[in-house]
Amino acid sequence: MTDAALGTPAVSASDTIKTIGILHFTIGVRDHIAAAKFYSEVLGCTHMRSTERYSFMECGGTYFVLARIPHHVNPNGPGEDAHHHAFMVEPQEFERALAIMRARGIELIKYSDQGHTTFPGRHAYFHDPDGNAIEFIDFQGIGDITQGDYQGRERRRAQSHLGGKVPAQG
Repeated sequence: MTDAALGTPAVSASDTIKTIGILHFTIGVRDHIAAAKFYSEVLGCTHMRSTERYSFMECGGTYFVLARIPHHVNPNGPGEDAHHHAFMVEPQEFERALAIMRARGIELIKYSDQGHTTFPGRHAYFHDPDGNAIEFIDFQGIGDITQGDYQGRERRRAQSHLGGKVPAQG
């Protein structure tokens, strides 16, 4: 049977698929049930349901899946955040989120509040129990995407928007 007989549209190798959005992303974990508990109890996400291998989660109208991968390997080294998943919080919730993570003994990997030209806002990075990097951002809307990369982006724990010190514990 030919493509024409099957009703397949004529395309070429240079054509582009017209996607309409992202339904979900997947985070690999060793134990999807334990991870669902972490993401619901700590990050406030909704645990929709679990199967033998997957936990389906919702966060602010966006979905993600926690996939049980017994041989899960952390995509980042200790203290690294390049491979991460960003969760948005309201500006007034940002400091509270940092305080909750501190109270739970979850180490701040990196804090940055300047130089983010594409996704402006305050950014804080942590690891989940499986070593996946999580970012909190008080997203300020899409920035100026025509700007070059900010060269001083690698600001670490010792600095913040609060006069050079990371917000006090408490």
